[in-house]
Amino acid sequence: MLKLIRLFGTLFSLSLRRQIAFRADLVFEVVLTVVALASALVALAMIYTRTNTLGGWHPGEAIALLGTFQIVSGLRAAFVEPNLQWFGNHVKDGRFDALLTQPAPAIFLASLSSCAPLALAQVGLGGVVVAYGVHHAGITVTPVGVATWLVLLLAATAVMWATRTILAATVFWALGLSLDAVYDAVWQFARYPVDVYRRPLRLLLTYVLPVAFLATVPSGALLNGGELLVVLMAVGVAVGSCLLAHLVWRAGLRCYTSATS
Repeated sequence: MLKLIRLFGTLFSLSLRRQIAFRADLVFEVVLTVVALASALVALAMIYTRTNTLGGWHPGEAIALLGTFQIVSGLRAAFVEPNLQWFGNHVKDGRFDALLTQPAPAIFLASLSSCAPLALAQVGLGGVVVAYGVHHAGITVTPVGVATWLVLLLAATAVMWATRTILAATVFWALGLSLDAVYDAVWQFARYPVDVYRRPLRLLLTYVLPVAFLATVPSGALLNGGELLVVLMAVGVAVGSCLLAHLVWRAGLRCYTSATS
């Protein structure tokens, strides 16, 4: 594990040095992030011109949730998407074969070997939005609530990585199938509290597709204080998701035949 952490740090350092060489890209990335986040806040404000609560969430609480969603989305854009959005093409043209010969787990190299550090601007701005939302809601958060929120953010990141990896691994069985658009569509459900959806969809987004654990559950813990049962459930979902991703990946590798053979 320590070897993988050191390897990840080295890969991140290389990616960071490569990206900061183009300073205009940094400014452009920040501008795009600010515009996208401002648009999301405006859309949320427009919703609250028609209602006082959104699934029981007041404006400040929904803003904190949006900020949490922004943080997890930024981590996805920085560490996962630079790799997995091209994974299907790498399998098709044989470039995936090179990863199998490297002295590191293929699942790590395929999903985390390349980074887009500039996308971490989303994480920083998301943190600012969370702080503003908490202030707007007039809620005094407790140290336990903050600690629980951080733990649940880690769990949400693990769930995000695992579900995205599982989706990418479907290429082992269906080479021409791309479900990225489906994943992006489902991902947008996490932008709002799952409480706004009708019961069948809410249950689906909580117990089948763990969308609720991406933003709703962490934000609820921050705003209302952390509960041990919620933390244990979220950690359990994260561990289970990672284990499932590992099993799916191994099953996919057993079915994989080299594109260059």
